[in-house]
Amino acid sequence: MIPLVSLKGASTFSETIRLGKRFTHGIITVVIIFQPLSNDNKKEFVNVGVSIRKKTAKKATIRNRVKRLLRVSVRQVLTEFEDLGCFNQGCGFARIIVFCNSAPKIPSLINLEDVLPDVRNALSVALEYYKQRLNRYENNAHPTHQGL
Repeated sequence: MIPLVSLKGASTFSETIRLGKRFTHGIITVVIIFQPLSNDNKKEFVNVGVSIRKKTAKKATIRNRVKRLLRVSVRQVLTEFEDLGCFNQGCGFARIIVFCNSAPKIPSLINLEDVLPDVRNALSVALEYYKQRLNRYENNAHPTHQGL
């Protein structure tokens, strides 16, 4: 299982948002910074951050519940990807930030089943994008290419 480490610090968070690639599905937006897969640059963990704006959910209980559900769903989806063999050469994700763009008024109205499919689809699209870029990079292997 790939360990998930919390993404800490405002500068790291804002750098990830500024430099990362965005993928959206349903109520979920995922911002990802990919890492090049090479033998000497293998990262053994993934930094994960979750966020929901106060404008989206006014009450802290709702925001905290959504953040817990997002963390669980990211952990579950990455475990599914690993079980399917998507990370045989290592995980291509360096940093992931997951945003929720909608929330109900009452915390008990949102469940894992509401969040998990959107997170799974957004991360699946991101993984396919990464594989396409990796294939393109391998086909154009040239000494001047520094990475993805």
